[in-house]
Amino acid sequence: MGTFDYINMRTNGYDFHVRLMAGKESWDSPQVKSVFNHWRELLALYEPGFLGRTWQEGGDSLATRKRACTCSGSFVAIQFTDPAAAKDLTFFAFPPDQPKWGHDSVEAPIDGFLLSKKPKNEAGAEGAAHLPRQRGRENTWLGVDPSNIGTNKGASKAKYTPLQKQSAALIASSKHNLAVHGRDTRPDFASTVMIPALQQFLNKPNDVNGLVKSIEKQKKAIFSS
Repeated sequence: MGTFDYINMRTNGYDFHVRLMAGKESWDSPQVKSVFNHWRELLALYEPGFLGRTWQEGGDSLATRKRACTCSGSFVAIQFTDPAAAKDLTFFAFPPDQPKWGHDSVEAPIDGFLLSKKPKNEAGAEGAAHLPRQRGRENTWLGVDPSNIGTNKGASKAKYTPLQKQSAALIASSKHNLAVHGRDTRPDFASTVMIPALQQFLNKPNDVNGLVKSIEKQKKAIFSS
């Protein structure tokens, strides 16, 4: 999903992407077709059997230098347990297809801690959830997890790894910050329509017209309900 999002934002801009996620643009439009056509050109660079691999397997291939690049969230950094490999890890923003948009948009989901409605130890669970909010606790967390950066303006960057500094700089320089496809649109549309549709595309990338027509038909049914 993230690959589609970035190509779409670079090709058609932030506003079009947001409207598309909200069901206000047509999935069988020329703009969306151009996204899939661009993406199809990239598939020649993918490793064999990529659709059957988990993100953990892809991250392991990257960490062991069997593969040079992956499209993933920064959480892939947790798999780089070898200090030498971790030092070699970096990322780049997708090149812009249209100079008009450049790199003005980035997906930067904000994650947090969730509680069960009825935990066995409610007081303990609430205490654990509040710990990261206490002064200094966020800094402790960031010091041991190089895949995250702090959302609190008061969070210290003193122990940031080069990867964390690079992430913070990209987000700070971006005009628009989004979550990710599955959070920026209706969950029922993302899970029941887009996941199967993208898998279909990756299996048979030559029928873009049929693909987007099917997505648009299902979108109308879901968003009108």
